[in-house]
Amino acid sequence: MAESSIKHYILILCGGTGPRLWPLSRKSKPKQFLSFFDKKSILEQTIKRSQRIADNKNIYIVSGNDYIDRILKIAKDFNLTKNIIIEPEKKNTALAILYATIKIKQIDPNAIISTFPSDHYIKNTARLKQTLNKAKTIANLTDTIVTIGIKPTKPESSYGYICPNQKIDDYYNVSKFIEKPDLEKAKNLIEKNSYWNSGIYTFSVSTLLSEFEKLQPEYFEIAMNLEKNLDYPKKIEQIYKQSPNLSIDKAISEKTSKMIMIPATFDWNDIGEWHTIFESLLKKKDNHAIIDSKTQFLSINSQSCLVSGQDKKLIGLVGLNNLAVIDTPDALLVCNLDSSYSVRDLVSLIVKSKKYKKYFLN
Repeated sequence: MAESSIKHYILILCGGTGPRLWPLSRKSKPKQFLSFFDKKSILEQTIKRSQRIADNKNIYIVSGNDYIDRILKIAKDFNLTKNIIIEPEKKNTALAILYATIKIKQIDPNAIISTFPSDHYIKNTARLKQTLNKAKTIANLTDTIVTIGIKPTKPESSYGYICPNQKIDDYYNVSKFIEKPDLEKAKNLIEKNSYWNSGIYTFSVSTLLSEFEKLQPEYFEIAMNLEKNLDYPKKIEQIYKQSPNLSIDKAISEKTSKMIMIPATFDWNDIGEWHTIFESLLKKKDNHAIIDSKTQFLSINSQSCLVSGQDKKLIGLVGLNNLAVIDTPDALLVCNLDSSYSVRDLVSLIVKSKKYKKYFLN
């Protein structure tokens, strides 16, 4: 089909709970609804970027029931209220993307879809648009899944890694995809010129369904059942309950031979941990950073701390280095910025405790 007649759709994934950004991020108000770098929430910024790339009517948000009221308030400002796809329960990104793709297929079986996690911080939207337009063209012409690769700045065990192979023009065939390696393996991958996976995938409806059919037949059967029962919410609930719980990276990216990578030309940050937020913020004296203007602190012999405090409350830093100090009305986190990925493990302990689970679940 001619390139000019192919429509570009954006699918914003908005179902995460953001445990690594506790105590600011909670189940009731996860990170995508918080503001870290702008008065607008991360989700609002994601929608705004999407509107630079696709028509408003072609932007969809997929999320669970828990967040619909919040999303509806935000989406109303962007005229996207009708474009919210509600999952009956949280079953990870493979099913979220599959379900939304089936929904979009009913409207436009020739659609090219780009997935946007709702928790990224991206500068240079014009370059992002240019990159995604290229991804759309490649996905349409080559029957491949196109991802955007980020040049690593250091070893990270919380990202997927893309191992590029043959270069074709200004994109690469992907020889291997490795999801969340340990730090030693991440170092080796960087030495071999691997890239971080941005989580921004672009594909045609037919390519994605074909890869599920080949690599994940159980999911493909689920997709066909979803398609038959789109008008029956109770049936959709039953299908969801029976589905596996896999990320798109585990289900498809690690297994597919049809992946292409375009290196990013824009600034990108995954707002998943306190150290990535620290890296993205403007620094004050002694390389400290604050999340919002109400935070008050004084520092002696301390450097490179991320501080978030309460209104009319003073925080003192003495002899500290490379820490996140995140103070909320009912919880305080103090952690080494290099270990901020492990806040997820702390939240697991909180949720398992009858006494403390309210500090994340409420």
